[in-house]
Amino acid sequence: MAFLLSACMGRRYLKGDQKLLVDQKLQGAQKLDKEAIQNLYANKPNEKILFLTWSPYVDLYQLGKKSYDTSKYEQKKRKLNLKYSPKIQKAVAANKTKKEKKLREKLGKKIDKQNINIKEGNLGMRLGEPLAIYDTAKENETVRKIKQYLHSKGYFNAEVSYEDEETFKLVTSTYTIDRKQPYVIDSIFYVIQDSVISKILFNQIDESLIIKGDNYEQENLTKERDRINLLMLDNGYYNFLRSYVHFKVDSSSLGDKKVAIGVQIENPTGLDAHKIFRIDSVIFTTDSDVNNITQPRSFNEYKDVTYRFHHRRYHEKILDWRLFLYPDSVYSRSNTLETQKQLSNMDIFKFINVNYDTTGGKFIANVFTSRLKKYQTSTETGLSVSQGLPGPFFNASIKNRNTFKGLEITELSGRIGFEGLTGATETDKPYSSLDYGANLSFTFPQFIIPAGDKIKSKLGRYNPKTRVAFGLNYNSRLEYLRNNINATWSYTWQNYEKRISHILNLSEINYINSDITDDYRDFLEDLEAQGNNLIRSFSPSFVSSTSYTATHNINEYGNKKSTSSYLRYKIETGGNFIKSVGRTAFNDSDSIQYFKFAKFNVDFRRTTPLNSVITIAYRINTGLAVPYGDNKTLPYEKFYFAGGSNSIRAWEPRRLGPGSFLPVNAETGKYNNSFEQPGEILLEASMEFRHRLFGPIHGAMFVDAGNVWTLYDDPSRPGSQFEVNDFYKEIAIGAGYGLRVDFSFLILRLDAAWKLSEPGQTSQTDSYEHNTFEIPDYLPDYKRLVWNLGIGYPF
Repeated sequence: MAFLLSACMGRRYLKGDQKLLVDQKLQGAQKLDKEAIQNLYANKPNEKILFLTWSPYVDLYQLGKKSYDTSKYEQKKRKLNLKYSPKIQKAVAANKTKKEKKLREKLGKKIDKQNINIKEGNLGMRLGEPLAIYDTAKENETVRKIKQYLHSKGYFNAEVSYEDEETFKLVTSTYTIDRKQPYVIDSIFYVIQDSVISKILFNQIDESLIIKGDNYEQENLTKERDRINLLMLDNGYYNFLRSYVHFKVDSSSLGDKKVAIGVQIENPTGLDAHKIFRIDSVIFTTDSDVNNITQPRSFNEYKDVTYRFHHRRYHEKILDWRLFLYPDSVYSRSNTLETQKQLSNMDIFKFINVNYDTTGGKFIANVFTSRLKKYQTSTETGLSVSQGLPGPFFNASIKNRNTFKGLEITELSGRIGFEGLTGATETDKPYSSLDYGANLSFTFPQFIIPAGDKIKSKLGRYNPKTRVAFGLNYNSRLEYLRNNINATWSYTWQNYEKRISHILNLSEINYINSDITDDYRDFLEDLEAQGNNLIRSFSPSFVSSTSYTATHNINEYGNKKSTSSYLRYKIETGGNFIKSVGRTAFNDSDSIQYFKFAKFNVDFRRTTPLNSVITIAYRINTGLAVPYGDNKTLPYEKFYFAGGSNSIRAWEPRRLGPGSFLPVNAETGKYNNSFEQPGEILLEASMEFRHRLFGPIHGAMFVDAGNVWTLYDDPSRPGSQFEVNDFYKEIAIGAGYGLRVDFSFLILRLDAAWKLSEPGQTSQTDSYEHNTFEIPDYLPDYKRLVWNLGIGYPF
């Protein structure tokens, strides 16, 4: 077995006395960043497939190396020159400049390709990796790097050693760290020649990253230098440099593992103080890329800012709400960057450049912008994956910028797509539903509210936008054709420092009409006879609502280097507009359903990279919808569903639950999960153990748990109602394994999920005293293993 494993790891490629480094261990690194230390290794073992002792990249490299011959590529270069030189000379003789250029470029690319083969190896060698040959010199280099790292963390007396263990020329190195006691910051003193800078710094001393009593860390000195530099740049010191800030660390005078840190801020050479720059004037050029007009630009003054243009296209008042530079204000780097960012967020300008002119003893802020095209068209085709089945789509849009000279954007878009799904009444006959529609929207770069310029200028730092949209959408499924006429008035804004985005749908109005098949109508009428009001969700409906959504993106959710989180919560109330509004808007009001409801949803996600290969990810998603109108039900789109590729993956899309309800015929014992199962309460959680296998291939072991429930008793679905004392017994559990192909711009996913715990009961006389993981075997449609196809991660 040992020989077999060593062969898989590349031992057979060793020559002479060579040994293969197969593993490196680290001891004594408690409370230290192990991954940071491991990144210091001068030599690293060959990459293996997770859980397998096989290094496929070594085999790929060796396979390429067998056919590698530099003389072959040199010969190809000579042949290429012989082939293209006569053609180039002929083009020169005929004075065909473009053809000559094209031939030279083509020859150059082919020659470059051969040079890469010579310098870096052939394709197999470039995709693979050479053997990790054991080398004591690299081990000594690793020891030196680790000691330097520990020194930077305040462990000045740390010792590092290594030991090797060899078996069949396979070497495992173990690095042992003896940190000793760390050095602690005992005192901090400042030497600042400029009294004004001293005052500014001490007003912000609570923000200092050098704290008395903390362990010494060299990295904190670097961060403190950056903090001081940015603080000065935000307080008028335009010419301030990081090099003016110096630190002196004394680790010998105090003894007993204590350090004194001196912070020194120098003045510029030959000057008694740093100069504070105050803006004399602000010049905003709205069309800086227009240079072919001979006549000078016109100008307009607004709040002491000069706006220059060949053609006056924009209202200066609205630009002012995104401008944070004013005459007689001190220079601020943050205000400069904020101006660039907020002007860029408007989607009006191609580029925004802010520079400062110091000639003539003046300090002038110049804002240069270049406008984007007024009209922009875009088309998009692709493949969407919903409920585990693929379907093509086509989107098209036309955008009109600065429609009313108020920097607003008008966009008309259309969509047609075939969404792959299982039917609301058929699970074993997947099909493609047709979804199409058109939307017209107007986006204004401010809140349309009765507020003064001062308030709107302050709000400008949050990228405020007002969006008014109208839409007409159709969804054609086997069971019904559902059309929706809608209108929305919404506000959006962002808090960039806290990474929070907000959406306030002040008013969303929908008129929904459904044309359902006779079979589906019979089904809904049967439910109604049993006390289930779902049929009213498919009656002509007037749905109005107000909602607020906040999204927290903590540490750039999904980044592969550090822990990150995502939190989204939404509060929605329906029935804001009284029935008289609906009756005014629509004829035949007696047949129109009106819905009143309150809905709340929280979605939390977190990813924690354990190292460069393995990441732990989990998600908790909960929701509650309370219908309180006369019809005691929700619009169909407002229900919660469980099951599918982005939910509990061991159950078919929208087929889990609700509660302990299981669609099994009590007389025949046959399972017939033909209908979607809506509910008003949602609880679901997922955890994934994600790991890179090799190249773009990744894998994930996962566990999903959850269910949906009804808020009220549903006689047509016994056991569906949420009960505080029993709901935990009705949690469905599924687990499985998935493969993902990560192309950076696109992630393809295939998950195989297996039911572990089925909460459903064939009747309410069933007992929960059965084995938790005992899975029933209902025929003909009950599936223990469910496959899910998806694009992107499930969460």
